This record gives sequence, structure tokens and C-alpha cells, in this order.
Amino acid sequence: MSRLAPVALVIACTHPPTTLPTERPIPAAHQPRLVVLLVIDQLPEWTFEAKVPALTGGFARLLAEGAWHVGRHPSAATLTAPGHALLGTGEPPAHSGILGNTWWRRDLERELDATRDAEGNPTRAWLRVPGLGDAIATRPGARAVAVSLKDRAAILSLGHVGEPIWYDRRLPGWTSLAPIAWLDDWNRTHPIAAHLHDVWTPLDPARLAQLSGTVDDQPGEVGEKGFGPTFPHALDATKDPADAIFAVPLGNDLVLDTATRAIEAEHLGADDTPDLLVISLSANDYIGHGWGHESWEAWDAMLRLDRRLATFLADLDRLVPGRWAMIATSDHGASPLPERVDGGRLTFDALRDAANNAASAVLGPGTWVVNAHYPNVFFSKAMLAQPKGELASAEKRVMFGLRAFPGIAQVGRVSDYAGHCETRTGDALALCLALDPERSGDLFYLPAPGWILQDAGEPTATAHGSMHDYDRLVPVILLDPERHTHAPETHPGSTIRRLEPAGAIEMVRIAAILARWLGVPPPTTLPR
Repeated sequence: MSRLAPVALVIACTHPPTTLPTERPIPAAHQPRLVVLLVIDQLPEWTFEAKVPALTGGFARLLAEGAWHVGRHPSAATLTAPGHALLGTGEPPAHSGILGNTWWRRDLERELDATRDAEGNPTRAWLRVPGLGDAIATRPGARAVAVSLKDRAAILSLGHVGEPIWYDRRLPGWTSLAPIAWLDDWNRTHPIAAHLHDVWTPLDPARLAQLSGTVDDQPGEVGEKGFGPTFPHALDATKDPADAIFAVPLGNDLVLDTATRAIEAEHLGADDTPDLLVISLSANDYIGHGWGHESWEAWDAMLRLDRRLATFLADLDRLVPGRWAMIATSDHGASPLPERVDGGRLTFDALRDAANNAASAVLGPGTWVVNAHYPNVFFSKAMLAQPKGELASAEKRVMFGLRAFPGIAQVGRVSDYAGHCETRTGDALALCLALDPERSGDLFYLPAPGWILQDAGEPTATAHGSMHDYDRLVPVILLDPERHTHAPETHPGSTIRRLEPAGAIEMVRIAAILARWLGVPPPTTLPR
């Protein structure tokens, strides 16, 4: 058994697939008025299993009232934008068109964010398929709202309809695609600027040391958003305190505060027409990148979220008593710290330069490779214009050059794997689902176990983006609308909870389950 596969995770993965009643109508008496999708950004199953015994607040209630499963992301696109698009639409990148957080646009000859147009304005236009927001729009009076620190998380989880709300560090405050009256008032009465001198200190250093089994400055930790590797973390000690909010537990608190306000202001769950609320907690992602999931910071953030989540669940009870349902899950996992698993780190810049040098050995000096952000390698227009024989020779040399890296497990041609995914199985299927025949690069690559990818100017403790189980497997906790009828022994605040998952579930099913609870068509059945 690999050192990368904790025993608990291996056991979880051997559970048979979960069978869920996705077609049976929900009785009117149990139809929820509010359905919540809670996305904890970058929460791998392996680290959730490690932390569960210490979680006695909100997570304990979720596990007491809900059913815990191991979710499997369908493709190698284990990144934030594709993950949120998948959760909201039920479609992987091969269908959604969302390849990554950013990708190279051949027509523009530059990299562009998944939710930004050529002028830098927020947009939903790159998403090719409808989402839950579009499905909800088929029911008059239904509402769909999403709240996140990240714009891509808020926008892509809804689709083309609904109100995405995200944090804009330039304000600093909350913004959306269109003006929202109550949001302006919220920004004015709850100014985020008031927090820019906050200091993140550990709740209990001795307990963090005991729970993590390590020191505050273990090898591999680098910090994030201007913070160093060790506590304390003062916002005003960074170059941009408003930006540093992304990487502290305060970021999660602000999102949950705003989500609660959205329920009140938008009257979500106020009538018998079910509404949707998506909450994405982005701070977990930045904390994971900066310090790793084994760190004091990750443990402290999870303990704090456990407390804060208990309060949010109580708010749901107060605002939508007895008539809410929830799925809590993650958009992707993450690797253990490479130092703990004999892995390593590679930079996209090094891969691009090596690929370009390999092409230059055949074609002469020039810019032949323009981008190598995971998992795509894009050739320049000049390289693609080479005679067929020269291009094939240069491509072959590039593939050999990338394979020479010790941290690269596989390199291949996109054309060999993209398209006709229904004819593929196993790893070939996971690759196919991550690739778009029109938008993807010319080659793809995959990191070896324990190896992570990063930008040269932005070192990270850990990362995600692979086909390994630590990136693809995430917890899924379903608090279905009828949970109190089939689990009478549980109740709000119950301490009865599972400490291991009950079965496996494919993440492509999440959007359909939510649609069933909402009483709307699954997004995959809508016109496109």
C-alpha cells in the first residue's frame, strides 16, 4: 500500500457505490423550502477522516443527521473552477468547457480566467452548459443565490441564472454581476475594512501540537498571501491586508455571515417554492496551499469552522425551521505535504521552458511553447504552422523532454484522449472528461504521486490537480429532506454520528440530487 493512501482512506474507497432514490418524488410534507450546497474548498477525504474525531460542533451535527459518503470527482481536472462547475451543472470539463481556473486562449494569445472576459470583466459566458440556477428559473418565484470569497466559485456553481456574490478585495467588500440593493447596505453596515488589523492566533497551541503530531514550522510550510509559516498571522503585517483575508478563518466567517444575511434579505425558504443557496468556503483552499493539511493552521481553521458551522446550522433552524436540506462536500482534494511522502514540487514555468527548449532542438530558437499550466501544454501558432514532419518531430521531442522530469508520471497528446468519452474506461475516461477538443492544449501531462505543481513566483505547501485519489476523493454529507423521518434517533445537537463513511458516490450525481430536492429538472436535461 502506498504511503500516499492512509489506511482509513483505503477502507473508505472499498465501500460499494451508494444507491440513492433519485426519482421518487418527495412527499409534500417533507419538501424543503431551502436547499443548501455547502462547498468547503479543498477538503480531501483523507484529511477529513483524520480530523473528524476532533470535530464536536457543526460537523458533528452534520454527521449525526446526515449520511456521510466518499465522493469521487470524475476527471483529472481537480481544480476550483471545474469542481464548482461540476457541482452546479453535473458536467465535467469535456462538456462544461471549464478546463481550469485559467487556461490559454488561442484566439487571444494569452491566459484568461474561467470567469473573466477579454476585458477582465466577470462573466458566465465560458460555461457551455446550464446549471442549477437555470433549472430553478423554470419555476416562477424560486431563487438561487451563491456566496463565496472567489468569483469563480460563486458564478460557476449557479450556471447562467441566479445571484452570485463574491468578495472584491479592492473595495474591500461584496459584489455581484448585477447591483443588489441589500448588498450595498450590508457592505456599509458590516465593513470588512474594520477587520484589516485582525490577528489570527491559535485557539490552543498545545492541542494543535497534539492533534497534528507536528510543530508549527514543519518542513514544507511556506505561508500564504504574505503570511509566514508560523503563528501569529497579522493581516496588517502583509502588503495587502484586504487580500490576506482570503487565507484566514475570518474569510469563512465573513462568507457565512453574508450567507445568513442573504437568506433574510432574499427571503430564501420563506414560501413553499424551494430556493437554492450555495456557500463556498474559499479560505480553506488558501490555508491548505500555504501550510498544508497536516499543519497547525489547517487544524486550527477546521476547529474554528466546526464552531462557526454550528452557529450557521442554528441560523437555518431559526430562519427555515424544519424545512431545509443540505449537501456538504468539496470541489477537490489536495496532496499531503510532499516532504511527508517523498514527493516534490515542479513549476509550470520550468515545464514550459523545458518543453520550449526541446522544441528548439528541432526547430531552432523561437517561442514554440506558450503555456504549460496543468494539465495542458499549448504550442504557439508558429509551431503549429511548421511542416507536418517537423511538427511531429518537435512534438515528440517535447514529450520526451517532459517525461524526463522525475515528478511527471504521464505525457500524451490531447487528440489521443479528447472526445468520445463514452467509449473510454478507467484512466483514459478520467483524462477524456478533463479535456475539451476545442479549448484544451496540444499535449497533456500528469504529476507523479506526491508531486505538486506551482507557479515559480508563488510557492505552495501543497496543491491539487491530478488523478490521484488524494485529489479526487472528497467527503459528501447528505442531509436529505426526509432525514428526520428515517432517522428519528437524531436531532439538532445530537452527538450520535458516524466516524467513517457509509459508501461511495460519484460527484456527477450531486447536481441531480439537489435538483430532485428542489423539484426542478436536472441541469443535464435542460436545452443547451
